[in-house]
Amino acid sequence: MDVVVRSVKGATVVDLHGRLDYRARWQLKAVINQCCLTEPEHLIVNLEDVTFIDSAGLGFLVLAYLRFTGLKRRMTWIQPKGAMATVFDDLRLRELVPIFTTEQEALAIV
Repeated sequence: MDVVVRSVKGATVVDLHGRLDYRARWQLKAVINQCCLTEPEHLIVNLEDVTFIDSAGLGFLVLAYLRFTGLKRRMTWIQPKGAMATVFDDLRLRELVPIFTTEQEALAIV
């Protein structure tokens, strides 16, 4: 998995590329931990280019969301494309996590 962290006006964006599985979650965990220390308001996790996610990766994303929002900060996700989007819809993740189709939509929500 490739992870790119970038700053945009009003948020930090974490772009994920590739497979989010049991092994990749440790790399992502280090990035999210750093963001917990440095991002005071809004973290956007961009899942558009995630090609596969297993239960460990999905579980980690949910735990990261709960941790970050427990710090009284906002985390939103950009929905993956294709089959991964169907998985997110089937699991009804939108009921737990704010999930958007574009980064601009995520940034527009205050």
